[in-house]
Amino acid sequence: MSKFLAILWLLFLWAAPLSAKDNPVVAKVGPYTLTRADFEREVEGNPQLKALITVKPEMKKILLERWVEVNLLALGGKEAGLEKDPEVRAQIEEQIRLILAQNFYRKKVLSGLKVTEGEAQQYYLKHKKDYSLPERIQARHILIRVPEKASPKEEAAARAQIEKIRRQILAGADFAKMARQYSQDPGTKEKGGDLGLFSRGQMIPEFEEAVFKLKVGELSPPIRTRFGYHLVRVEARVPAQVQPYEKVKEQVKKDLLEEKKTERLSALLSRLRKKYPVELHPENLP
Repeated sequence: MSKFLAILWLLFLWAAPLSAKDNPVVAKVGPYTLTRADFEREVEGNPQLKALITVKPEMKKILLERWVEVNLLALGGKEAGLEKDPEVRAQIEEQIRLILAQNFYRKKVLSGLKVTEGEAQQYYLKHKKDYSLPERIQARHILIRVPEKASPKEEAAARAQIEKIRRQILAGADFAKMARQYSQDPGTKEKGGDLGLFSRGQMIPEFEEAVFKLKVGELSPPIRTRFGYHLVRVEARVPAQVQPYEKVKEQVKKDLLEEKKTERLSALLSRLRKKYPVELHPENLP
């Protein structure tokens, strides 16, 4: 059995017994029953599994077989008295705590949690700066590479080549054509050196520092970076701007929802910490 199937094999261990005319049984092992509703609930709660079944519907039968196997082994474990084994008991208790925690979180934190349109708009107005786009530049570049451990001769040759290309462009040569002909950057060469739009923090510092000083249409002097020598021409500048609410509305709602979750969880944990003693001893960690 592959590792992936072994994981899937465990997904239906805790199926609850249900029965109804519109909820037929799809598998049964001893006292354990798996209904169609159980199966659908597990699939809906696992996006990865749902996507897999969508692509490979035959996985449904494989999952049923794994469900049968895991329950057969569970019955075998009961018969062998493993529930009394201290190590097994500790594992069971850990799973019980996890299930209780997950369900308590859903009930006390997620239940009824929603964001209204009015709340989202107010949140946006208070956090406009979080939905702003920084100044961006559109530029083209030509790169002449310099080996990492270049000799003085190699360094001088690369510098001479980039300066020659620069003189040709200043004399009227088309930048994009020169990039396609000479640039040694495979990612932009065929696009005429087009780097697209970028903001501060997206390029290496020495490149960025030089480029953001350029005016639109201005050709840079040779810029030395760890990759070699660059020529850059700024095609356009897009000033910093706050995105309109309608464009970022869904993200605003997600952000506010997360903030509400955090606030609810923080209040809940604070109340629980007052009720139940907590001790931390990080000095005892390995």
